[in-house]
Amino acid sequence: MRYLKFPHLPSSKVTHVLLDKRAYNKTVYLLEDSKINIIFCEKSDDVYDAISSHPDIFYFHYENNLIFAAPNSPEKTTRELCKLGFNIIFGEKNVSEKYPEDIGYNLARIGEYVFHNFEFTDRIILRHIEKDNLKKIQINQGYAKCSILIVNQSAIITSDKKIYRKALGQGIDALLIVPGFIKLEGLNYGFIGGCGGLIDRDVLVFNGDIAKHPDYEKIKEFLKKHKVEYLCAEGFELSDIGSIIPLCQQ
Repeated sequence: MRYLKFPHLPSSKVTHVLLDKRAYNKTVYLLEDSKINIIFCEKSDDVYDAISSHPDIFYFHYENNLIFAAPNSPEKTTRELCKLGFNIIFGEKNVSEKYPEDIGYNLARIGEYVFHNFEFTDRIILRHIEKDNLKKIQINQGYAKCSILIVNQSAIITSDKKIYRKALGQGIDALLIVPGFIKLEGLNYGFIGGCGGLIDRDVLVFNGDIAKHPDYEKIKEFLKKHKVEYLCAEGFELSDIGSIIPLCQQ
């Protein structure tokens, strides 16, 4: 078992993922059938219910075995990450219910690039980013990781026009899809980045049926272009679960 050098970008078959405990059973079975161990993100009462067990709200996998966690991240989940050998560094501030107090850890790192609204990034994370000279890509969208589905180190899918333009400007291939059509209980809709994650260098999993999305054909062709296959919970509406976060690989 090895840790991922870069978050969300496995170089081989994934052995462990971090997953919202409310993911579809079919998604859970799909991961288990792929011999993947699951650490479930438990529910927190400190944020609103729709995101209360979203791992990308409480945790930011920075690199290798380093994870930044909100001080009020779910205790059981954090203990399980420690058991896997992760070095958990707690941030400066808790996440809480009112926006933008819930976005401090919802960054999207794509290789050496980090997308976020850095006005609200937890300051301990921000210091590490600046110390390591990672390239900060400033965006208005606070839910950066939710909004970005990472396909590989040079390709993403998003419904946010500004993220789309910023990505292209950095030489990252990007597919812009229509917003909506993704379930997030209690809210109008969720985001494409929160629906899935890579479980191998070239295999992406969706929580729900990607064929139900109106831009399915575009998404399918984009994944084909980048030689990425996909698995999904067929028959179910796409649902935002705060990303499927790969942790370890073979």
